[in-house]
Amino acid sequence: MFKIHFPTISQFAALLMLNISNAVFQLLVIPILIHYATPVKLGVYFIALSFGVLASILVNFGSSQTAVVEIRRATDENEKALISAETLAIRFYPLCIAVLVTVAVAAASDKGVYYLAILPMLFAEFINPQFYLTAEYKINKYSILNIVIRTLVLGVIYFFRNNDQLIFIALFSSGLGMFLLNALFFKQAFFAAQLNVLWPSIKRIIALIKTHALIVGNGITVHLQQSLFLFALPAFASPIFLSAYGLIDKLISSCRMMVSAYSVAVMPKAAGEHLQGAAQWRTLKKQQNSILALACVCAGLVLYFFPQFILSLLLLGKSNVDAAFMVEATRLLQLIAVVPLLIALNVLNVAELILDKKFKSYFGAGLIVLLIAVLFILFLYLGLPKYTLGYYPMIIEGACLVIYFLIIQSNRSNA
Repeated sequence: MFKIHFPTISQFAALLMLNISNAVFQLLVIPILIHYATPVKLGVYFIALSFGVLASILVNFGSSQTAVVEIRRATDENEKALISAETLAIRFYPLCIAVLVTVAVAAASDKGVYYLAILPMLFAEFINPQFYLTAEYKINKYSILNIVIRTLVLGVIYFFRNNDQLIFIALFSSGLGMFLLNALFFKQAFFAAQLNVLWPSIKRIIALIKTHALIVGNGITVHLQQSLFLFALPAFASPIFLSAYGLIDKLISSCRMMVSAYSVAVMPKAAGEHLQGAAQWRTLKKQQNSILALACVCAGLVLYFFPQFILSLLLLGKSNVDAAFMVEATRLLQLIAVVPLLIALNVLNVAELILDKKFKSYFGAGLIVLLIAVLFILFLYLGLPKYTLGYYPMIIEGACLVIYFLIIQSNRSNA
């Protein structure tokens, strides 16, 4: 019998609301920047934001992915408190490195002020409590407050839309808003009263860092697949194409957020099914893949057949947008129509590797896909036609799906 497995309806709804609000926020910011910032500055925004996301992955250091499962398996409150303390501890040193690198990049770049603007984002990630709130089914209040703060930040960006420092304000206020939100839940998620007692020793922190290094390595390689392409684009494409691609990239990112929301909501249930045996897990995985695939096929059909409608929504219905930008964005929307489906079919492959604790395989998959990304960029330097630029998301997501599938099949046959 076909069953839909949600941890709880309220948990799933809250996670979905959280990720949709984040996705909608970043999509609503873009039209404001398109209308009130130059294409050059808009391109800088996308590059600085991509750098910020990459640095945030380093700060998180894979802790959120493992901590949800570990807290679900914890037997008492003391064990949960210890897991939270260790989660914060393994983020501390990556935070220091990320801040130093960001300041160095800012000092070396003529657009350095925009890199400094992402510093609040890094501190927000350091105290990110979502792993605990998700595992404990306490994400509802966080999701509601996230909508409130995102709305306020969007209002600030719109208020300063004519300011020469609009790009800086957009980056800085977004990070500051997330820091304030996360700070509200710091005491609850990290058992603040017990931090001094439970803070792990240096030896334990080193052991944890070694364990998580492969996970964060995968996260960095996965993000580098996109950020390297964004960093390389100015050498091959016009500012108009860079801006259009940045919009499409954020749309893909929003799709990934929503698929991830579903995956995270299912994860506590998946952890329980996985403990009971491979057969139970595979049954659940097949069911959830069917649901995700159906939703993403529908999304892909809309992207392909109604790209101008999607653009109208993304640009808030405004018609005074550069015609060349609209042409590029329309073409790119149709080219990425299959991407949501590819993302959806792969998200539970990633979950399986984490549940199986196959961290070397997880890291190896990321490295292989990163190699494909580097080769694509190299071929562009060697003369690959520029019209292939728009195929990059499809190539990368397709490669991810095939590589993760083959690695999982290999692990199963060797089990």
